[in-house]
Amino acid sequence: MRIALAQTNPCLGDFKHNSDKILDFSQRAVERRADIVVFPESSLFGYHPMDLLERPSVVKAQMLELNKLVKKLPKDLLVVFGAFIPHKKKSGKSYLNAAILVKNKKIVFQCAKTLLPTYDVFDDARHIEPGNIDKNIFKYKGKKILITICEDIWAWPRKGKNVESMYPGNPLKHLKPSQVDLVLNLSASPFYPKKLKDRVHVVKTTAQHLKAPMVYVNMVGAQDELIYDGGSFAVDKNGKKICQSVFFQEDLNLVDFTESVGGSREITKSKVEQLRQALALGIHDFVEKVGMKQVHLGLSGGIR
Repeated sequence: MRIALAQTNPCLGDFKHNSDKILDFSQRAVERRADIVVFPESSLFGYHPMDLLERPSVVKAQMLELNKLVKKLPKDLLVVFGAFIPHKKKSGKSYLNAAILVKNKKIVFQCAKTLLPTYDVFDDARHIEPGNIDKNIFKYKGKKILITICEDIWAWPRKGKNVESMYPGNPLKHLKPSQVDLVLNLSASPFYPKKLKDRVHVVKTTAQHLKAPMVYVNMVGAQDELIYDGGSFAVDKNGKKICQSVFFQEDLNLVDFTESVGGSREITKSKVEQLRQALALGIHDFVEKVGMKQVHLGLSGGIR
């Protein structure tokens, strides 16, 4: 199975722009003979939504664009992208952070994020109802594909971090290897130094636990104080990396699990260069996404 990793830079609330980007990358994935194309978490809405979820009219506008997008996507490709969709339950939570799966111009499956972060800058549980990971398995071309969204894979123990205490349990531990042939993860994971090490750990642990290859697609771009650095990748069932996308730029990469090969981009190991790229992306996207035409940037030498 050939899978395209569509590492995109959405603009929060600009649904037409984000929809056009999903359509463009999907068409390019078809040209590269992909069976599936995977986009980041909330790639249609943008991320993080913050208080925009307080306004039902905004989500309604996104849903209208979603319905238009479904009818435009290539027929012979399974397209997996993220969006916020209405949720009607007595819990009082209005939305699901969902993965939408489209094939032949129809929504063939949708499922929701299970673990909702409420630490640091995140407050997902305020508006969003958690999903059930057991219901996130989709059968496609004879394969059982587990769909996970960002935080769903982050409950594994990590050195120096008591992660398990943040949640009632790790939902992935309830799944058995016989239930899953492939894992897809849609992410919007912000950058900080050494973040890649943590990402590789949770992806590798997930793949090894389920004895299944895994694709991790991360958002790229800046939104307010958050910078998403991309760096999407894929691993085989043993957790060995076989595909690596670029950092701090959009990218369309491809992994072929039949041949166990994927595109490998050259990435910098310099911490200083990583910070420079993060700062450059943050400034660029702030200017671009608010529609500025000109800027004057002043740098101070500091206080001696």
